[in-house]
Amino acid sequence: MARETTRRRVKNEIRWTPRLIKHLRGKRTQAEFGALLGAPKNTVWRWEAGHAQPDASYAARLAELAQRERFLKEWNLVGSMQLIGELESAQAEIAALFRQSLERTIRHLAE
Repeated sequence: MARETTRRRVKNEIRWTPRLIKHLRGKRTQAEFGALLGAPKNTVWRWEAGHAQPDASYAARLAELAQRERFLKEWNLVGSMQLIGELESAQAEIAALFRQSLERTIRHLAE
């Protein structure tokens, strides 16, 4: 029972963006992908174009398909700074880099 609750919570946490939906669809046509989800191909097109968001029932179906295909299993946050627990120092570092860039631009324009 607890495992099912955890699964439901994880499914609801995924925000299905157009790019994420396109990646999950892969090489399947929109019609094939829609058939897997029980959605018309035009609905899939609207999701991928950013004109609509999947409602809760479709979001759950997308999450189930993603879980079945082990989609997102190996995804990691990639970036140039660690943000967890380091937001203040990251903000200061970004501000310093921005300041240096502005100073360099000002020097270059003054020449």
